[in-house]
Order: sequence, then C-alpha cells, then structure tokens
Amino acid sequence: MIQYDILQKQCEKLEVLALHTLANYLQQASSHAVSKPVVSLKNSLLVLEEILYEVYKLEMHTEPRVKNRRSLLNNRNFVAKIHPRRIYLLMNVVNKMTNRNSNDIIEAKAAKMVLDYISDIVEWFMQHYDATLQAKKVHTIEPFDIDVMLYEAQTPEAYQAAAQWFELAAQQGNPSAQYNLGVLYNQGKGVKKDYALAKKWYEQAAAQNDANAHYNLGLLYHLGHGVSQNYEQAAIHYKAAANLGNADAQYHLGVLYNQGLGTTVDFQKAAKWYQLAAEQGNTSAQNNLGFLYHDGTGVEQSYEQAMSYFKTAALAGDASAQYNTGYMYLKGRGIPQDDVEAAKWFHMAALQDHTNAEFQLALLYHTGQGIPQDQQEAKKWLKLAAYKGHTKAQYHLGLLYEQEHNLDSAEKWLLLAADAHHVAAQFELGYIYAHHRQQPDKALPYFVATAEKGYVDAQYELGLLYATKADYAKALDWWKIAANQSHTQAEYQLGLLYEQGQGVEQDLERARRSYRSAATRGHTGAQYQLGNLYDKGKGVTQDYTEAAKWIEQAAAKGHAKAQYQLAQMHMHGQGVPKDFSKAAQFYRLAAHQGHVKAQFQLGMLYKKGQGVAQDYTEATRWLKKSIEGQ
Repeated sequence: MIQYDILQKQCEKLEVLALHTLANYLQQASSHAVSKPVVSLKNSLLVLEEILYEVYKLEMHTEPRVKNRRSLLNNRNFVAKIHPRRIYLLMNVVNKMTNRNSNDIIEAKAAKMVLDYISDIVEWFMQHYDATLQAKKVHTIEPFDIDVMLYEAQTPEAYQAAAQWFELAAQQGNPSAQYNLGVLYNQGKGVKKDYALAKKWYEQAAAQNDANAHYNLGLLYHLGHGVSQNYEQAAIHYKAAANLGNADAQYHLGVLYNQGLGTTVDFQKAAKWYQLAAEQGNTSAQNNLGFLYHDGTGVEQSYEQAMSYFKTAALAGDASAQYNTGYMYLKGRGIPQDDVEAAKWFHMAALQDHTNAEFQLALLYHTGQGIPQDQQEAKKWLKLAAYKGHTKAQYHLGLLYEQEHNLDSAEKWLLLAADAHHVAAQFELGYIYAHHRQQPDKALPYFVATAEKGYVDAQYELGLLYATKADYAKALDWWKIAANQSHTQAEYQLGLLYEQGQGVEQDLERARRSYRSAATRGHTGAQYQLGNLYDKGKGVTQDYTEAAKWIEQAAAKGHAKAQYQLAQMHMHGQGVPKDFSKAAQFYRLAAHQGHVKAQFQLGMLYKKGQGVAQDYTEATRWLKKSIEGQ
C-alpha cells in the first residue's frame, strides 16, 4: 500500500507547480484514508477530475466544454494522448471504485487502494506536466517530417490535410509518403478505407526498399485484408522488412516459423527472428522468446532465460509477459517461488484486461496465497474473466455461488462452462440437479457425459442415480468402473450389492473384498460392514477378534450401528474383554444418535446397575426413549 511520505512529497511538488487545488484534494484524500474513508474517496475522485481537466487543456489546447470525468475518459481523441495504457486503465479503475451505490459499505481498505492508484496517476501527471511546460518554452522550428505528422494528427480535418500532402509527395515517388498514404487508406483516416489502394501504395514504397511498407504488405496477406489470405506472401514481405531491420516484421516472421504458417515449423528460425526483434525492444518477441526457452523448443531449455525475457517485456508494460512473469514466480521457475511477487504481476496484467491474469488473481484472492484472502475480490476478478468467456473462471465462479447456496447463479455459470465442454462443470451441474434440485432426470445426461470421459466421481454418482431407480445392474456396472479407479465410495456400494444380491447373485466373498478395500482407506461404513461379516460369520469363518478390529474403527468415527455392536461385544466378551462399563459407554454414544436398541440396553444397564450406578430415573428415561423411537 502507498507510503504517506510519498504522498506528502507529491503534494509539495504540486504546490511548487502552482496546482494548489489539486494539492489540496490530494492532501485531503491522504489524511482521511483511514479515519474518514468516504471523504478520502470523494477527494481522490476530485484529484482524478482535476488531472483529466489539466491534461485536456495541455493536450487539446483548449478547455473541455464539460468538466466531466466520464465524457473525458470516453473522448477517443483525448484518450489517445494518455500514455502509457496502464495510466488510462488506472484512471478507469479509480473512476469505478469511487462511484459506488449509496448503500455500499465504504471501507478504509478501498480508500487506501484507490489512493495507491491515485499516487501513480499523480506521479505520471507531474512528469507529463513538467515535460509539456518545458516543451512550450522551446521556440525552434523542427524540419517537416511527414511520418511524425501522420501519427500526431488527431482530428479528421488533420488527417484529410495529411492525405493531400502525402498524395502529392507519393505521386513524385517519395517512399515515405507512399507508405504513409497506404496507412491512411489502410485505416480509413482522412480518406475512405480502401485496402486495394493501401496495397498499391505499400507496393510502390516497398519497391524502393521501404521496410515499413514491406511489413504492412505482410500484414495484409497475413490477415487477408483486401487480398486472399496468403501466408507465403506474408512471409516474403516480412522477411524483406526483417532484413531491413524492422522489429515488428522480425517478430511476425518468427510467429510464422513458430506456427508453421506459409512455411514448415522451424523453432530455431523462429528463435532467431524473435531474438533480433527482442534486441530492438519488441516486447511480443521477448515474450515469445521466453516461451521457447521455457519449453526448450529451438533453443536450449532454460527457465532462467525464459524468466529474463518475460520480465524484460513485463517491465515494459506487456500484459502477456506480466502474466507469464507472475506464473514463473507462482511456480518458482527460473527464480525462487514467491506468491507475493506472483500476485503483483498478475494484478498488473489484470489491470490491462488480461483474462488469464484476472483468473489467476482471483484464485490467489480465494486462497489467500500471496495476497490477503478476500472472497469478494476473488468473485470480482472471476466475473471479469468469466464474462469474457474464460471457461475455468465460469466454472470456479459457479462453485463459489454453489458454496453460497445461490443455486440460480451457480447454475448460470456452470451451464456456460459445461457448454464449453468443461468436464468438472458438467459434473457439478449434474450434482446440483441430483442433490440440490432433486431433478435426477436433468442430472442424468451430465453424469453420463462426464462418466464416459472417465470422470470417476461422475461414475460413482451415476451408479447412485441408477440405484435409486432400482436399476441395480447398471449401478453395478458403473460402480465397478469407478472401483477399478480406487473410488472408495464405489467399492463400499459394490460391497452392499454383492452382500444383498442386488443386480447380481449374492457373493459374500466379493462383498468382503470390496468392503476390505474401502475399509483400509478409512471408509467408516465399510469398516462396520466388514466387521459385521466377521461377527456373524457371513462368508467367512466367524472371528470376533477380526470383527472387533474393524468395528472399533467405525465406532471411533461416530458410526451408531458400530457403537451399538461394540457395546454388545463388550457385554458378552466377544473379541474384546467383557466390560459392562465399556458397554455402557458405547450404548450411550449410540443412544444419543437415536439408536433405539442402544437406548433400550442403556436403560436396562441403569435398571440393573451394570457398568453404571443403579438409577431408575435414568433407566426410565432411556427405556421411554426407546419405545418412542420405535
């Protein structure tokens, strides 16, 4: 979170720049962040409004007709003046966070977070303000540069004038004018968009070895704009521009080799061209080169090198590289694992609308990994990613709503993920229909779809669904498949079918094996059933000691029938020492869970004074409960 001494220095510098109103708003926002967060947020909003107003005057050389944040942030010509993109995103974030409904809870945390963003915006503004004032003091006239004129032109009239000048110069054979005229036709600025004319002027400039023209011709063929998509032709023009040193062309040529478009896949050549572009500061090339080092394709595998390229591009503001840097910190690849750093980089990428970063940031907020746990923040970032079609985000958002018992919202998001063939979402949707909505017919197709894909929990649930329909043969088939994948519940259910002869001939030996497999993995019901087989001598030689071993484990976990059975064994000294006191202890545990026979036996022990002090009142109470429970 922001340091208050930094804010104080910013206030002082604003005073020096004679921006007294702005300094006052910032001072108020800073001093009330904790004590009066509502006041702080209002002043942060005023800071943003003042900065937008001042920047508009500087860049547009006039005052805005309306001093309105929303209007200014939506003015495309003005927004084009705000760089880097991160600052514009921060402005939007502040605008949204400080415009809440009146019944929202305003917390100090929100005020401090907004203040942190405001500090970054103020720092950018002061540097920008200083640089602009200094530029205004210089009265020298620079030589005419048509490339600069093109990119500085903002109004339609300016573009139209530029087009006329470019046309004159282009007709006289000036390659730079030919290229720029092609750009105007390509983008429809100052002239009607016309890819054919754009191609014509690019080709004339390319004939004179204009690197930018070759590159843009490559883009036309790459994207199929005004021409049939042709990766081979794109490669030819990219290579021409790349050999002339155009970094963007070097990057795109690397992409073609990387993906085998218009050429065979060649990771070594891809790495070569990425490297050349990366050395010129092309962040996309740096990011892609990082991937090659990460996977060891075309270069010797090295997480350290991958991290170096990712971070270089990330520091330059590349959102994909920021995400990849966060991922490397999260996994500890090429750098010591650091959840805090991971959260920081994911947050930076998320502020630039990077969908995967929004999703990963949400997961960190959900678990409290590297960042304070905050389910509302988790949900916020999940929604941003989910609305953009991120399937995993839709699935996790559905799970969050399910945990909150908001089944309508859970169903909405899980349906979206399920329609995108997310297997876990399909299963969870089936679970909601089967267990929450009591709509087994709606659950069935989702369980079938996921069970057939090998999703073991779905195989188990499908068995349950068929069992409730008394279709034990199908239940048996699906539980067998799940049991072969060591699904404990399925093994237990198989044991029950074999013991009871449902959907299959009774087979006590197979029942015992199924129970034992589940019991050794801690399944309480299976432990009781296995112990019961040995206690009754069903399919095995009667063995009270073996029976007690398993029944004790189930009883310790609160299984009422096991507690009653263990009490009986202590009563008769079967597999355990004869002990009325122990018997009373386990009868009581089962009796409190409503076990009728345990209640009766406990009442009789109180009546006879066996294992407990004789107490007719207690005896009557438990005997009465046993009668009422029948």
